[in-house]
Amino acid sequence: MKKLLLGTSALVAAGLFSNAALAQTATTDQPITMKFGGQYYAGFGATIQNDDNPGEAGYKREPTAAQDYFLIRFLGSTTFSNGITAGIWTRLNAFSAPFGGVNTTTGFQSSNNTVIKDSYVYLKNAATWGEFRIGDDSDVRRNDAVGNNAGVTGDGNIGANSGAIYFSGSPVYNFTTLNLDGRGTKLVYYSPVIAGFHVAFDYTPDKAGGHTYGPGNGGDQNGPTDNITNGLFPSYLNSATAYNYWSVAGGWTGTVGPVKIAYTLGYSTASRKAAISTKTALGNLTVGSNSDTTNANPQVYNTGLQVNYGPWELGFNYEQAMALPGGAAGTFSGAGQATAFNAAGVPTAFTVRSNEMISKQSDLNLSYTVGAIRMGAEWSRGSFEGITGDADVKRAANNDVFQVGATYTVGPGINLAGLIQETLYDPNGAYVPAGPSFVKGAGGVSANNNVYAKSFNATAVIMETSFRF
Repeated sequence: MKKLLLGTSALVAAGLFSNAALAQTATTDQPITMKFGGQYYAGFGATIQNDDNPGEAGYKREPTAAQDYFLIRFLGSTTFSNGITAGIWTRLNAFSAPFGGVNTTTGFQSSNNTVIKDSYVYLKNAATWGEFRIGDDSDVRRNDAVGNNAGVTGDGNIGANSGAIYFSGSPVYNFTTLNLDGRGTKLVYYSPVIAGFHVAFDYTPDKAGGHTYGPGNGGDQNGPTDNITNGLFPSYLNSATAYNYWSVAGGWTGTVGPVKIAYTLGYSTASRKAAISTKTALGNLTVGSNSDTTNANPQVYNTGLQVNYGPWELGFNYEQAMALPGGAAGTFSGAGQATAFNAAGVPTAFTVRSNEMISKQSDLNLSYTVGAIRMGAEWSRGSFEGITGDADVKRAANNDVFQVGATYTVGPGINLAGLIQETLYDPNGAYVPAGPSFVKGAGGVSANNNVYAKSFNATAVIMETSFRF
């Protein structure tokens, strides 16, 4: 089997990428032609009202902010005489996030502000057997999702439900859709579209595997977190927290009279494991390494609907995430569940029960376009169980973000947008560790201050622009 797989890989590589092989074959087929494109986003936001008293989420925060996001795509393809298309796709992202050596614990953007996000090759015949991919790509549930691109800008990279350009002083952020496997190296299949219906599947052995690591790295290519001495197959004995990621998605696209409709439904999950902090030799087993009782498997559900009727566009997207390994920055990074209290009833110990924590997030957006002007509104809501620090891990804090505004198309690919945004964060009656009084500590706030258990309100004016090329 091993020899067969290696031989097959070599044949595919030779057939797709060797100019010499093409030169020796009598055929009219052409080699892959590369193209270059991208997008640039920038925004400036200013809060005109903000809850910024000591202990609140907006305390000591600058009232203005500027962000940008640069995306470059390198893509190439060719279609052979037998109807098969072969191609390659690579995407480079650049954020305005601070650069970090390993990770960023207080933000949701990449610690490295310039990073290759996607890189894969594919073969497809859309009319017969569909498309196969291998490489670093988002899971099919996320790629397939619809319903989050209407609103003021018509672009999911900016707005109230964005992971790229996002302005908010709330202690959490709303975002659909989450990429569960972090674009780990995977096998992907998309079916052909039959009567408007399609399905898609993917499988990722290890979240940390990818083009950024190679055979020189040990274990499952976890870089600085790897805890096994060598071996290129994924190891259960390291500080990663899941493996064997897989996703399934499907949907329907069609028209009903003058109305265009797109609907999708997706699911992602993985196998959970406990983290190991010390080096483990090959063949050895660390006690508790794969038997931790909190190893609930992470799961993410998503569904979305997009409706277009003349100048009107309506979108809705809903996602529920459960038991995310280690939590997610900005989502499950609160105090967790209070497990011990002193005589006054103040919590003295907490635990992050990520196997019981649930995030429910939705985005509803509407727009109307007349000429070069697009007017829109968007409402994004996040409901986060287990972040506020009270005894009831199921109590959910709610984060609502409202936006209204307009986008002006200056020319092909160039847009200017102006928005007014209201953010409302409600801990939903959660216990506040600091109690009715507030005493400043050495850092200016109480040592047990918990912004996740305090309400927050802010109003912002935002200007954004996007360039596509």
